[in-house]
Amino acid sequence: MDHRLRFAPEILARLGEELVPHADLGIMELIRNAYDADATTCHIELKHASHPGGTLTVRDNGEGMTADQLASGFLLVGKSSKAASTHTTSLRRKVGEKGLGRIAALRLGTKVTVATRPARNPNQEHTLTIDWDLVDASDAVEDVPLAISTRVSDDSHAASPGTVITVTGLRQEIGARDAERLARSLSLLTGPFGDENAFRVTCDAPEFTALATLIKTDLLNQYEYRLVADLDEEGQVTATLYNWRGEAEFTGRHSEVARRRGSGRKDLEPINFSSPPASFELWMFNLNPSASRKEVRFAQQNTPEIKKWLREVGGIHLYHRELRVQPYGDRGNDWLQINLRRTSNPEKRPSTATSIGRIRVTDPDSVLRPKTDRSGFVETLEFHDLQLFAQCAMDWAADQRLDQREQQRVGATAKARDRAKEAETQFQNLMEHIAPSSGDVLPLDEPVDRSALESFASSASAVFATQKEEIEALREDLLLYRSLATVGTSTAVFAHEALRPASRIINLVKTVSRRVKKKVTSEEYSSEFNAPIETAIDSAKTLETFAKLPLSLLKKKKREIGDIEVDAACRSIVDVFQRYLGERSIEVIFDLNAEGCTVRTTVADIESIISNLLANSAHAFTRPDNPRSERIIRVRTHVQDEGGALGQQVVICVDDSGPGITGLPLNAIWLPGKTTLDNGTGLGLTIVRDIVADLKGTQEARAHAELGGARILVSLPAQQSEGVEP
Repeated sequence: MDHRLRFAPEILARLGEELVPHADLGIMELIRNAYDADATTCHIELKHASHPGGTLTVRDNGEGMTADQLASGFLLVGKSSKAASTHTTSLRRKVGEKGLGRIAALRLGTKVTVATRPARNPNQEHTLTIDWDLVDASDAVEDVPLAISTRVSDDSHAASPGTVITVTGLRQEIGARDAERLARSLSLLTGPFGDENAFRVTCDAPEFTALATLIKTDLLNQYEYRLVADLDEEGQVTATLYNWRGEAEFTGRHSEVARRRGSGRKDLEPINFSSPPASFELWMFNLNPSASRKEVRFAQQNTPEIKKWLREVGGIHLYHRELRVQPYGDRGNDWLQINLRRTSNPEKRPSTATSIGRIRVTDPDSVLRPKTDRSGFVETLEFHDLQLFAQCAMDWAADQRLDQREQQRVGATAKARDRAKEAETQFQNLMEHIAPSSGDVLPLDEPVDRSALESFASSASAVFATQKEEIEALREDLLLYRSLATVGTSTAVFAHEALRPASRIINLVKTVSRRVKKKVTSEEYSSEFNAPIETAIDSAKTLETFAKLPLSLLKKKKREIGDIEVDAACRSIVDVFQRYLGERSIEVIFDLNAEGCTVRTTVADIESIISNLLANSAHAFTRPDNPRSERIIRVRTHVQDEGGALGQQVVICVDDSGPGITGLPLNAIWLPGKTTLDNGTGLGLTIVRDIVADLKGTQEARAHAELGGARILVSLPAQQSEGVEP
């Protein structure tokens, strides 16, 4: 006697519970079936679904099924015919694979009826009904016979191909939250991106109708920046960043985009992605436009409506073979960690609340493997590379925007100040022309020169405009330096408090030393106690030096403007750092050739430049890729005559024998937050650059120079008159 493997109906119940934890996931499975059936429309109807026992109807105009397909394909659990036939008649790539999601969706209710008309013979309607209560009451699923009935229509014009699935006796209510989740899933199924799509889903649920009004493609056109990136079959990436006018502002090659942002030499090696070919689009919105002249366009947008829209559809969604895959992009599902990355480095980065995007992947070789529970893909290396591709593209875009912002900001204050002075001079000249300072007053009946009045009004307007530009430039600087001021204030407080315990430690150690000398012989003291006691005293003195350092830099006198002799300022700040440098076996070599030459600035400015460059060199020696044991920093100055309007320049050059500048492009080292150090702030060279720009100087970086390490050159305009020492 032959025996066959049987399985209990509890298996189906478990499939339903575990594969479709929410009703909306089951409904989406049936919609995906309609898509694979080459349907162009799919309509969802819910009746009395707010309580258990309601009815769900899914109707499509696809190819339908024959009686044989219904019996041998639809009812065969765990095997999908789509594995053998990967494309529909219209060459649409099918999205279903496992054949499990369908059966789980059909168990949403106590009974399901499938009525289908095949495209090859739409006059024949095949109907199948499954009573799940009977199945659940049986010992084995195969004990319950299922019948397929066929009805032939006489009216050939009335019949059309397609399938209608009716699930009655819904086991769970579809509450307001479920309906809202379903509405969002349906609305985003093909995306609110304005594309022509051959598949459309409609629903009669009121929640869907309310949300559908928010899916407005015209809001998509109010973006500030749009990022487009492509990953080809060879794992190579290209990216373009468009401004709100649709102009391509930046274009990146694979070597520029496919980089891990971080520290170390490996950052220069581009990534070769193993994921399937994909495209990535991200629309970024300016939701906090200022009234400045640059942002007039954004000040005119309907910001409240855009915010409301992004609350519903914002985030980055994943589209696999043109249909959205849940849960990627759902509320709270920041699968690309853009919010986290923005928190750690907020400069010019989007969040799920300020952007909407999509990744589209066709995946012809089925590299991405859907999870059994239908909640996305198994997190394989290929899937992680797909995530990394999008993250690299966003990092690249943030770098371009930050670089652009910094280029606009650098020197803006000084330029605005110059324009303000020029406008003020013109204003004073016109005032003198209209009302001479001699005290003569124009008679009331004497006509006023109209051209003079027009020039007066124009100059007055220029004064106000340049003042506004200077204020905007200062506001940009304020945002950066406010945090630095907080750090400086805290450091000064801690430094002041640290001076007393440092002095106390030195005195206590000396006291211990004197008492020990009375108890032991000089030979015992020298061999057992002298070295640790001297080390303790040196360490305490170092601590004292570190405490004095910020207090020295923050002295009010050093912030007074004067003619500062550069050579003297260089020696002074190196003296302050001497103990710090000496403990690290760092030798500083002076080659100062600008004696008597001064710059109109403050001592604090020159010391800030030198101290930041010294700190950078000192940190470079501790990097694991430093190939040299010797630690040398050379501070060199000289005067050069540029001629013309530039005149004489004082050049400060700082070289070191470290590993040089690696892991970052040379133009990126001046940007805030960019650093090759694991725990660096990335603000030191930004401060140097801003000081130099404010003094109308220039700066230059070289990855490697004579000593083997980095070289930083700073040129500052020299005063022609004899300077004074700080």
